[in-house]
Amino acid sequence: MTDANVESAASAAASLTLAEVTALFSRRALWSSWLEVEAALAETQAELGIVPAAAAAEIRANAELDVLGEAALAADIERTRAPVVSLVRLLAAACAGDAGGYVHWGATTQNVMQTGLALQMQRAHAGLMARFDAVLRQLASLAETHAETLTVARTNLRHALPITFGFKAAGWIEEWLRHRDRFAEAAPRVFRAQWGGAVGAMHAVGAAGPELNRRLAARLGLGHYTVPSRAALDCTAEYALLLALVSGTVSKIARDLYTMMADEFGEAAEALDADVVGSSTMPHKVNPKSVVRVLALAARVRAQVPLALEAMQPGFEGDGANNLMIGALAGEACPLGFELLDRFAALFDELDLDPARMAANVAINGPLLASENLMMALAPTIGRTRAHDLVHHAVAEAVADGRPLADTILASPDVAGVPAATIHASLDPAGYVGLSAGLAREMAGRAFGVLAGGTVD
Repeated sequence: MTDANVESAASAAASLTLAEVTALFSRRALWSSWLEVEAALAETQAELGIVPAAAAAEIRANAELDVLGEAALAADIERTRAPVVSLVRLLAAACAGDAGGYVHWGATTQNVMQTGLALQMQRAHAGLMARFDAVLRQLASLAETHAETLTVARTNLRHALPITFGFKAAGWIEEWLRHRDRFAEAAPRVFRAQWGGAVGAMHAVGAAGPELNRRLAARLGLGHYTVPSRAALDCTAEYALLLALVSGTVSKIARDLYTMMADEFGEAAEALDADVVGSSTMPHKVNPKSVVRVLALAARVRAQVPLALEAMQPGFEGDGANNLMIGALAGEACPLGFELLDRFAALFDELDLDPARMAANVAINGPLLASENLMMALAPTIGRTRAHDLVHHAVAEAVADGRPLADTILASPDVAGVPAATIHASLDPAGYVGLSAGLAREMAGRAFGVLAGGTVD
């Protein structure tokens, strides 16, 4: 592929819509992918002298659904209940001379179906990764913009330590990049041609089989199996599991944002048009719209995992039931994964953060959030363990008495050697955010660098 072709393919992938990705798994697209495999098979066999070059050219010229007639093919499939047999019959009949006799030479139904499915998935994957990287760019922008926006870390739903929102986004970025790496590593395993004849041992073409296997895959832009077993469905299952892993991260992020949209938090909202209605009965309500859709889609993506694990277990050298499962799995999971990322990106487009409310929520516990910093300030004088216990009890006393933590600590004879200014300074939550800002900027820079370096294969 030339650089111009690569650029063109990347541009086309970036512009794919949900309707177009869904259409990649339509009946028409499915049958067209099979015809592409049949034509490529004939051309590759002609290169190796297995079939005449003229026959391969004639097969290629007629390997179009519009030539065969979609309705005619559908009618024949209804009779045979063997879709690839019907496709081969009609393609052979459309070819002039004896060229039709070389259609599907040495192949079997599952060679065509599984290779066609790999082509469909690969095309959908290109669109999915464009959306994936759109989300990465949005996360990077969040981390960069809010590198110093004060907020509170929550563990077990309770206030933990002061951080910045950019730091929170930085953690999301690093996890997102790990998913990106997983997709890059898995793509060569997942998108492979499956050509090896009836059971994968290349009986019909003999010694030419391995080279035919390699060349056919390369012609289609796919990888190949050394042992192209029809029973090897684990790679397609792996892709569904990767989508499920991503959906888990999406849910985690979306759930945080959803919670932040609650009235009691008020730290985030969706910027919705004035005409968007929250409730049919409560006019005051402005319910989140995008985030709930994201959460529902993510759950549906994860629900594909049980089917993936069932589908990858065909008996012996192949099983029609499992083939049907794997086709249905890909046809459902790939568009769902794309829709999830598409909606997730839209959520960030609408996201409206409220730094003032974040700061107000930090103030709920205020100096208490920096109690660890106070403990570490006292540790050089009285020891870390003693400092922890002293601050722990002082916090409980300050809360019970409704007095400042600094005053409670300064009343203790144990801290007589520690300057009051040091104690007061250590209890400023805004001054105790650790490396939040630096890490936020580092991860934003890393994400932008990855995006500048190109897309995942």
